[in-house]
Formats: sequence, structure tokens, C-alpha cells
Amino acid sequence: MNSKPVHGTRVGLMKRLALSLLSLLVLFLLFEGVLRVREVGKRREILAGRSDADLGTVRADPPLLYTLKPGWHDVLNSHGFRDVERLKTKADGVWRLAVVGDSVTMQLTLPREKLYVRRLEHFLQEAFPGSGIECPTFGVTGYCAAQELALMQDTVLDFDPDAILWQFHLNDASDPVIDGDNGGLGRYYARPRSQVWATLSRKMDHVLKKRFLRRHFQGLEQRDLQLQAWNWDDMGRVIEQVHELSMSREIPVFVVLFPSFPEGGDWGRYTEAEMRFYGTLVGRFESIGFPTLDLMPVFKRLPVSELQREPGDFWHPNARGHRVMARAISRWLVEEDLVRDCAP
Repeated sequence: MNSKPVHGTRVGLMKRLALSLLSLLVLFLLFEGVLRVREVGKRREILAGRSDADLGTVRADPPLLYTLKPGWHDVLNSHGFRDVERLKTKADGVWRLAVVGDSVTMQLTLPREKLYVRRLEHFLQEAFPGSGIECPTFGVTGYCAAQELALMQDTVLDFDPDAILWQFHLNDASDPVIDGDNGGLGRYYARPRSQVWATLSRKMDHVLKKRFLRRHFQGLEQRDLQLQAWNWDDMGRVIEQVHELSMSREIPVFVVLFPSFPEGGDWGRYTEAEMRFYGTLVGRFESIGFPTLDLMPVFKRLPVSELQREPGDFWHPNARGHRVMARAISRWLVEEDLVRDCAP
């Protein structure tokens, strides 16, 4: 007797539910359209008046997102790296130390011959006269640790290295899309299926990161150390995978830890809590078996102004900084007997 009213109520509920879902879908599509238009504007800002063809980078599959354009403006070699021309097959008697890193290794603001990798190759050849030592360079501006790992797997191994030197910067724990430590290149080349979801992910990352650091790492004021703390587990997985690569291919990996220059040029700006955390980071590489050179004690011997590219640039050394790096790395490699295979 009451079946019709009940049935009618159910039908009404279903209609209202369908209408609500349709409204949400329309709202979602509206936001998606607005955010996609905004993202086009963001990409134009990243181009900064240049054309896409002149960007010097090309799209690649994740996690790389982008690679360097081979032969770009005669600045990059035919393999797409800021290095002299190299054959993938090394000559007999040659010992290769492949150097993998970020913009510190690539650094376009200095002549190529003043970069630490080129100087390092020269210093090692001086230390072992008559030996065929090469230091092919695989530095890509803006690469984080996960991209550097993929670069080792996809490209560096093709050059038959005898060892790999991993130039690791404090901000290498950044997310290439969310954090934007690559000048926006990660975001430029990322093509998420949904801009709404990508925007929410960035907002949530910011909120959760801020809450996490306030609760667990109040003493960490420097952003690069904060990134290391926030992405600690992800970084651990990358380091483990580099170690697995090293063991499976029987190619030793040496780590050179590059600290961020302190604000104001004063190393005393590193707080006690930050120095403890920094020491834990150094120990993390050493505990897994990577010979590790911490450059902070080396840099502390000179004023920051004599090493830093310019005030406010916390990441890039000048020509003297590159020379100091090269000399410290070469001495460390020789004194620790890490290049014994190429000794005469």
C-alpha cells in the first residue's frame, strides 16, 4: 500500500544525487579549465621570452622529465652534456671517473675549462702521469637525486665508467615538479592528467611539510635542510638504489656532498641543530658504504664571498670555488686510494 510513496522517494533521491554529481563534475571541469589556462601562463613565464626550441632542454619520460639538447649552441656536446666530445667506448688503458651532478656540475655561468670537473681531470692526470684518466661529465641543471639516479641507469653506464663520482647538493632532495628548484623546468615539462589534482598536491605538500617541520625539526631554518628532512624516506630509497646499482655492476660510487652557502656569507648561520642534522646526512652515505667527501670543512677555510658566485646564490660557486672543489676532490681520491686502479 505504501510502495509507491517509498519508490517515489527513492527516485527523488537518485535524481538529486545525480544532479549533485553532475554539478560537481561541471565545477571540476570549470576549475580544470581555469587551471590549465593559468598553467599556460606559468610556462610562458618560465620561457622568459625565449622560444621552446631555444630552451636547451627536451622532454623526457619520468622521472627524468627533461634532458639537455645535444649540440645546443655549441655549449653542449653531441651527447647533450657540457663536456668535451667523448666516445662511449673508451680506449685501451683509459680509466674513467664519470661525474654525475646538477647545476653545480653543469654551471653555464663559467667557461667550461674552469668547471671543477675539467680541473679535476687535469689534477688527476698530474697525479698519475702517463695514465689515461678521463672524467666525462653528466651534469644537468636542476636535477634532483631521483633524476640523477635515472641518469646513471639510462646514460652514464653506456660510457663504461670504472667509477662514478656523485656530486650531491643539499637541495637534491627537492621534488622536480612541486619544489621548483630547477627554475620551473620540472613543472614546465610535467603533463599531469589533472591540473586540479596537481594543484591540490602542491598545496597539500606545502601544508603538511610546514606542519611536519614545526613538529619534528624546529631547529632547521635552512630550506635545503628542510627538504632533506621532509623527503628523508624518499631520499633513502634513492640512495639504496644507487648502492644496488653500484654493487650489481661492480662500479664504485664516491659521494661529494656540496653544502648550501649560508645566508649572509656566515657559516655560523648553521645552527647547532642544523649541524647535527647535516652530520647525520653525511653519515647516511658513509653507513651504506659510499666513500664520502664533505666539502663544508673545505669551504670553511675561506670566506664565502671568495667562493660564492654572487651574494644570495646559495648553490653555485665561482671560478675559485670550482678550483677549490677540484683540488679537494683530487687530493681526497688520491689520499684515500680511490683511484688505485689507474696508478702506473
